[in-house]
Parts: sequence; structure tokens; C-alpha cells
Amino acid sequence: MNGSGLVFYVPGAILLIAVAIKVPSLKGTWRDPVIMPSCALLLIGSAVCVLSAPPTITEVNAFTGISNFSGPLVYCGMSALSASYLVLMIAWRGGPLPRIKRRTLLVVTLYTLVIIAIVVLFGLAEVPVERTRDLDTYYANTPYMREMILLYLVFHTLATVALTGMCLSWLRMITGVTRTGLALIVIGSCFDLSYQAVKYTSMAARWAGRDWDYLSTDVSPPLVSAAGVLVATGFALPRLGPPLADNVRAWRRYRLQKPLWAELRELRGPVTAEFRWWTSPVVRLTQQEITILDGILACAPYLDTEIRDAAYAEALRQSVPPAGSSPVPRIRTGWAKFRTRRPRAVPLPASPGPQRVAGARQTELEDAMVVADAAMLAAARIHVTSHHNEHHTSEMRLLETMERPHTRVRLAQAIETSPIVAAARRRAGLQDIHQE
Repeated sequence: MNGSGLVFYVPGAILLIAVAIKVPSLKGTWRDPVIMPSCALLLIGSAVCVLSAPPTITEVNAFTGISNFSGPLVYCGMSALSASYLVLMIAWRGGPLPRIKRRTLLVVTLYTLVIIAIVVLFGLAEVPVERTRDLDTYYANTPYMREMILLYLVFHTLATVALTGMCLSWLRMITGVTRTGLALIVIGSCFDLSYQAVKYTSMAARWAGRDWDYLSTDVSPPLVSAAGVLVATGFALPRLGPPLADNVRAWRRYRLQKPLWAELRELRGPVTAEFRWWTSPVVRLTQQEITILDGILACAPYLDTEIRDAAYAEALRQSVPPAGSSPVPRIRTGWAKFRTRRPRAVPLPASPGPQRVAGARQTELEDAMVVADAAMLAAARIHVTSHHNEHHTSEMRLLETMERPHTRVRLAQAIETSPIVAAARRRAGLQDIHQE
């Protein structure tokens, strides 16, 4: 590790970002026995990472005017982190509320006593020489300081072993994102136990009169940093994972539906949603789809089923080779709902097997339906702005392609890329010019 302390600052920043992501979920749930301990764990872990960096150690010692003041400060933070591990695991395990409170109180009391003992032992020790990277090995034989370091290490080891044992016992009984979180905790705990083994070994070498300080100064920092990030991520994942996945899916749909939104956004009323940089993808997607639906409602009186029928026939004609083909089926019903006539409607060229033929036919029909709706909607969009004669329909329902997320995305793609839709848009523009 170099003097910049990046091996500590980067994990600290990652944990702080995780807290920032989690903050919006605290509204109305801050009393949840799992929410608050998990946030505390992330905050304490981030603070410990930052306080353990050599540049921070130097600044803290200079600010307090006490040589090696950062030592007990970091050890107290690590003890608090160990306590937060156990408290959160008790909350995860669940059970009767009195038992949860009793065990939580026991853990908090025990580690509070450990923190008090660390402070007292440091006050009794003589540590005049500032050490930013090798405090534990440099003072491994110093009275009281030796006991302080061992006290911190032993209780941190006890917490890590207990944490690993509980996670391993649950791993086979739990599935889904929680199981992934437990697996990350176990892996992180293995890194943490390796860090502790390195610390014990380097101190034992000092007691034996040997210098293995490189284990403490060069090997242990990456181990404890990786452990902190993995364990904290494992605890946060069951709470952050599902909302994060929802936002990723929402952002993808929001991006893919932009062509449809751009086509219809000007038809919406005067009230429009304003997005800030922090607006979540789920909210953005909701507002985008409201705008799209408002635009479709504005287009409703101008939707012409003849345009859709023609586009549907053209889309099928382009997708099916003409040899041996029969007349293309006309889609039925009004503009809002359409159905297709079945198997005998669209003959297909020979293919290796009947299953592939049926699959190809269904795909072609669905693609043609999407293109037909897109062409009808694009033409209606032109007619709305030019006050074209309305096509009054008996049914005022949504397009069928708007009823499912994946077909909405395909509708947006057809609006943007289909030459059939572009042709329908051009014809609608020319028709409005001639009408004028």
C-alpha cells in the first residue's frame, strides 16, 4: 500500500454510495429492525475505512495533538462494526421480539465494554512515537498497548467467526438474492479472517524477536478492505438488490421507449413532469408512459383502421416470400383491438420442421401487428396537428400493443425505424396538404 491510502478510501467511498442509495428507503421505515442496523453497518464501515488510511491517521493525530490517537479510534470503530454485524444478523434471524431485544442488548453491552477498555488501555500506555502503518507491530511488546491491540483483535475474531457460522448454517435454507448476500458475507468473512491471521502472525513474530512487519503493513490492508466491502455488500444486497434491479429494468425500458415518447409528447396537455438529475428511473418511466398514453388518447379520433390494414398487409408481404402465397389476412375489429385469422391465413416456405414453421408464423404476425399499429399511430399524429377530419370509432380503448411492456418497446422501435411507418407518415402529410 502506498501513502495515498487509496486502498482504504475507495472502499470507504463505495460504502458511502451504498448508504446514499439506501437513504430514500428510510422514509417511513426507519424503525424497521433491519433497516437501521444495515445503514449503521454501512456508515461505520465507511468511517473505519477512511479513518484507517495513513493520510487520515496523520491528520487526526495532528488535530488532536495526541500521538497515535487514531489507533484506539480505529479499533473502537472496528469493534462497533463487529457489534453491528452481530446485531444485524440477530435481526435477520428473527424470532420473538423480547428475545431479539435481549440478544441485541447483550451484544451492544459487551462491545461497549470492549470499546471502553480500549480507551482505558490506551490512556495507560506509553506510545510517544507516531506510527501510521505499523502501530500494532511496533508496539506489540509495549505494556497496555499490547493488551489493547489483542483485545480488539480477539473480539473482532469472535464476531467474524460467529457471523461466518450463522451465514453458513443458513446458506442451504435460503434462496434468491438473500442467498447471494449470505454468500458474499461468507467470502468477505474469509478475507477478514485472513486479515486477522496476518495480524496475529506479525505480532507473534515480534514477540519471537523477528521482523515480519510487512505482513501487517503490506498484506493486511487489501484483505481488510476487500472484507469490508464484501460483507457490507452482502448485508445491503437483500434490501438494495430488488430496487436496484427494478431501476435497471425501468431505465432500459425508458431508453427504448424514447422514440414513441418523442412522437407523442407534444400532444400532451400543458402540465408536464420535470425531471431532476436524482429522479429515479422508475419515476421517469412512469411519467414517460403517462405522456405516451395521453398522446394516444389525443390521437384516438384520428386513428384509421384502413391505414393499419394496409400497413399490416405490407409488413406480412415483406416478411413472407411471394412464391405459393395466398391473400394476406385482413386484421379485424376497430383500431383498439385486433385479432388475426388462424393457420390457413399465411402460408410459409418449407422449413426443417413444423415447430419452426409455427414459431416463425407467430413472430411474423406479431411483428406485422406492431408495424401496423405504429403506422396508424404515426399517421394519426400528423392528422392531429393539422386538424384533419376525425375518424370516430365506437371503441375508445388502448392499442393492444400498448398493453404489454415488450410490445410497447417494439412499437417504439417501429415508430423510429420501420420504412412502412415512415411511408404512412409521409402519405398522411401529403393528404393533409391536399386537403388544405
